[in-house]
Amino acid sequence: MRLRLLERIRQNRGTGPGLTGAEALVASLEKHLNLILNTHQGSSASAPDYGLPDMASLVGDSENENFNKMAKILTEVIAKYEPRLKNAVAQRAPFRQTGILEFTVSGLIELDNEDRDLLFSTAIRPDGQIQVT
Repeated sequence: MRLRLLERIRQNRGTGPGLTGAEALVASLEKHLNLILNTHQGSSASAPDYGLPDMASLVGDSENENFNKMAKILTEVIAKYEPRLKNAVAQRAPFRQTGILEFTVSGLIELDNEDRDLLFSTAIRPDGQIQVT
């Protein structure tokens, strides 16, 4: 499993954060997921479907149906644009904060020639920003 190109260049110049290989990979994934999920589709001329579509336009018969649609969109976008996270799946997380929509993103990463489970938490704030941790 590799870091993204610019991260490898920075690390080779000695400007990396001094993390282990596994820590650097997880940090790279978290950073890229934040970028993908906070980019609106249509913002990239070279990849018009990079990022998320306007979620405000989702119309379902129930709140649960809307959450399922959002989870499906998150899963599809992550699977397409972050291939280092294999078998990525977004799922609704239990409510913990009012006004914050929370999902988990799980998948597998390859470390030392072995697939390992990885789980991220995502929070969609009322202002539309998404935070991945």
